[in-house]
Amino acid sequence: MSLRSVLCTAFALTTVAVGVLAFAADTRSSDRFLLQWVQSRGTGLHPQPGARPSPKEDIVTSQLESLTRLLGANKELIIYGAIASFGILMMGLAIGSASSNSKSNAAAQLTLLKQEKEKAEHLAKLKSEFLNQVSHELRTPLAVIIGYIECITDGLYGEVEAKHHEILQVVAKQSTHLKNMIDQILIYSRLEAGKQPIRIEELQLTKVVSDLKDTFEFLCRQKGIELCWDLPRDPLPIHSDATRLKEVVSNLLQNAVKYTDRGSITVRVGNSPSADSVMVEVQDTGMGISEQHLSGIFEPFMQVHKTSSENSRGGIGLGLSIVKKHLEQIRGTISVESELGKGSVFRIVLPRNHDRQKSRRRWLLGLAKKRSNANDRLAQPVLKPHIETGRQPASDGSHMVG
Repeated sequence: MSLRSVLCTAFALTTVAVGVLAFAADTRSSDRFLLQWVQSRGTGLHPQPGARPSPKEDIVTSQLESLTRLLGANKELIIYGAIASFGILMMGLAIGSASSNSKSNAAAQLTLLKQEKEKAEHLAKLKSEFLNQVSHELRTPLAVIIGYIECITDGLYGEVEAKHHEILQVVAKQSTHLKNMIDQILIYSRLEAGKQPIRIEELQLTKVVSDLKDTFEFLCRQKGIELCWDLPRDPLPIHSDATRLKEVVSNLLQNAVKYTDRGSITVRVGNSPSADSVMVEVQDTGMGISEQHLSGIFEPFMQVHKTSSENSRGGIGLGLSIVKKHLEQIRGTISVESELGKGSVFRIVLPRNHDRQKSRRRWLLGLAKKRSNANDRLAQPVLKPHIETGRQPASDGSHMVG
């Protein structure tokens, strides 16, 4: 309550208390007034001076005197009761006002949250469209630059001196790095917008992973890292998207090579503890990730080592975000175990049959919907439908033809 309300309440309580005290102090004058009023109501005339009261008037007078004595004896109780009643009334008004204010505040906050949510969704859509458009516009001139550099280094425009050849190799390497970053932005924007199609087919998981051997064995030899492949002899047939799987494993291997300077990288493929899924692991002996950063490494543009110039390896921090987006769309999961300075293990779990898992999910949703509809029908009253037929009942003789 405001200060004004408190002052008004205090003034009202004081007025009630003074009035009750005045009423109790002047009971005899009130008796006379009440007696005269009763007499005037009974006779229709004003009382005459010196007239003797009737027995009826004596009864009324005695009743009034007993009421007056009762009020005089319990005047404190009456005062406290009046004050308590008024206080309860004011408390109820205050609670009602507070509840109405809280409801209005809650409604205002809910409206504000809805507006903020719509604004955030609009900004996310604009960001995705901007990334997609910029990536497209940057890829075309960059492809032209890379093409001309390859032509020059191959000698199509004449002999190139050794010094110039080294410079062109550096330019080609940086151009390829820039192209990879642009491709990552384009892929991420398409995945976020849901524009990357899924092509489910029957494939051999071991073969999909083995296709990456040549590329990454060359990269590991350049850094002096040992690359180990722990693949099963028996093929692991699954129903999934081969392109997405290659992209996922390739991104994990690129990260492992980037952040491993010595030791080894191991790729394992096998069955997971669950019978209807398989597992792919990429383990390295690189820098590792601290425990405080493990929960956010799959966020877009997140780089754990970018704050340190000594440990920074370039990139824009979209590789693991792309991996997570790919796996979400082919119904896979990824987890990580890491220790700073000792390396990391990224573990992928994939369903053996993407379509079966999808149909099972649809079956569960359909079952839940059927149960909900059955509960709704049980809650409604059962009405027997009136079925009209061409045959008239035999008991209705007025419509029968003889």
